[in-house]
Amino acid sequence: MQIGKIEHYNIRTEKLADTVRFYTDVLGFRNGPRPGNPPAHTGAWLFNEEGTPVVHVTAFSRDDPERMKWVNEYLGHRDLDSLKGSGSIDHVAFSGLGYDEMVARCRALDVPVRERFVQALNLRQIFVTDPNGISIELNYYGD
Repeated sequence: MQIGKIEHYNIRTEKLADTVRFYTDVLGFRNGPRPGNPPAHTGAWLFNEEGTPVVHVTAFSRDDPERMKWVNEYLGHRDLDSLKGSGSIDHVAFSGLGYDEMVARCRALDVPVRERFVQALNLRQIFVTDPNGISIELNYYGD
């Protein structure tokens, strides 16, 4: 038995527009089609340059009981107050190319960046936080 690479992660959010904007404007993902063409206000699939939908976004509103019911039935019930930050997951990491361009993009968009260098791996890292408080690590090997 073998487990392969991560397929995607899902964000359950009340901040759909801000979340999509962060992943498209900052990380350069593309907002693309979702199976069954559900309404745009219910979520998004965000694709990397290879065409893989690596971030799924599920929107909810505390003021929409029907939507809340569907989300809880489909994804499982979660305490709404627990939907901040990464929960038990500390961060999500992506590999990247173009370290200097990413730092410049973040600064131009006023996105705070924390930079780190891991000498033993010849690895430069950038840490950013999405609108939901999820920490994103971007890894640039030998870049």
